Amino acid sequence: MSKYVEIREAINRLVEAKQDLKNLGVLRSERTIGEYGEWFAEKLTGAERKGSTSRKGFDLILNNTWKIQVKAHAKGDGNNARWTDWPYKEKVFDELIILVFNNKLLLKEGYRMTYEQAVSKIRTDLKSAELKWDDCLEFKIKEYPKDLKTFVIPEIKLKAN
Repeated sequence: MSKYVEIREAINRLVEAKQDLKNLGVLRSERTIGEYGEWFAEKLTGAERKGSTSRKGFDLILNNTWKIQVKAHAKGDGNNARWTDWPYKEKVFDELIILVFNNKLLLKEGYRMTYEQAVSKIRTDLKSAELKWDDCLEFKIKEYPKDLKTFVIPEIKLKAN
């Protein structure tokens, strides 16, 4: 069995366990998604997660210099929110990756842009600054590595290796 199949099976068990915990009233949200999103982005980009899980401003590093911030979201069937909060007051990363998973932790859509591209799309006319995904369609990731096939919905295009 390949490592990726083994990982997918473990994620399937996690999804079932999370549902059990929701039914028991223990979990109320999908906040465990951050680590999974960082892992996915690591495989997508070839960058690395190093050190602390609470590093200030970025999650991955590519070629020891390029800092990548990952924002992962898990959306239940009834959740129509299509934005990422923007708490940044200054540049602390070079690239932003937004990953949107469904309630089965399959990727539905993703966006990849530089910090500057993201800043150009920030909505500041709201109570708190937000990056609306519908404003970022030109940065939508169009293809994903074939190795990630079991982690994305079937409609997503995979790269030919």
